[in-house]
Amino acid sequence: NFYIETMLIYLCYTKLYRGVHMYKIGFLGLGKMGSAILNGILSKNLYDKRDIAFYAPSLETQNKFKSIGLNLLFNENELFDNSEIIVLAVKPQKYDEVFSKINNKDYKNKIVISLAPGKSINYLKNIFVGAQVVRAMPNTPALINKGVTTLAFDAEEIEIVKNIFSSIGTYLVVEEQQIDEAIPLNGSMPAYIFEFAKAFIECGASYGMDYEEVRKLVLNSIIGSCELALSSSEPLDTLISNVCSKGGSTIEGLNELRNNNFSEIIASCYKKCVNRSKELAKV
Repeated sequence: NFYIETMLIYLCYTKLYRGVHMYKIGFLGLGKMGSAILNGILSKNLYDKRDIAFYAPSLETQNKFKSIGLNLLFNENELFDNSEIIVLAVKPQKYDEVFSKINNKDYKNKIVISLAPGKSINYLKNIFVGAQVVRAMPNTPALINKGVTTLAFDAEEIEIVKNIFSSIGTYLVVEEQQIDEAIPLNGSMPAYIFEFAKAFIECGASYGMDYEEVRKLVLNSIIGSCELALSSSEPLDTLISNVCSKGGSTIEGLNELRNNNFSEIIASCYKKCVNRSKELAKV
């Protein structure tokens, strides 16, 4: 059959071409965080779409990113072999399954960026032998280019990796053990802020105010307060005092938080989060 023979020749040619083509960066998985990093890269023109490859098992994901001009590769091995920078953007629970499929080879001159908590640099270097490994912990505001990422390098810092994470917000280089210790401060912080905001919103709505109006008041007050703190050289204690009048309503509410062990609850939350992250590293 001429049609079948033509297709086989085409597929063989494509496989041969891809086998020797090297992409600048390759994404394994393009969920929310992988997509956020991709969008940051494209918005800052760090790489052209023709230099970006990806692999994801989901047909929906494949079609979505093929349609915008990215290069879909056949499997994990092809992605790893043909990418100069490899971004591991799959869930950490998938790591062992993915790595059981890859070939044992030398990954010298490649950079591997892992977004997974609990997966150490040594663990990754045993799989990607010869590669430079980076652990990165971004947070969900990366979806709007307001992310805060902690980065840990296995050796010297790599400028292009810094540029990638600058494209989705800001970053801080830390020692590897601090990736886990800092998770409550950036990776988990959005959830804690949202929980705090939700409690105030629900209280406001319970007093008869419109829920959406209360939501705007609370969230915009948080944004403004954080921007004020970032722009000010004053310590946080001074900024707190600036809001409080002696015997006023603010200090009355603040004392209720303090008298009900607000700081101790935060410390306990922090400790639980860090300990769980370290437990995951042993799994």
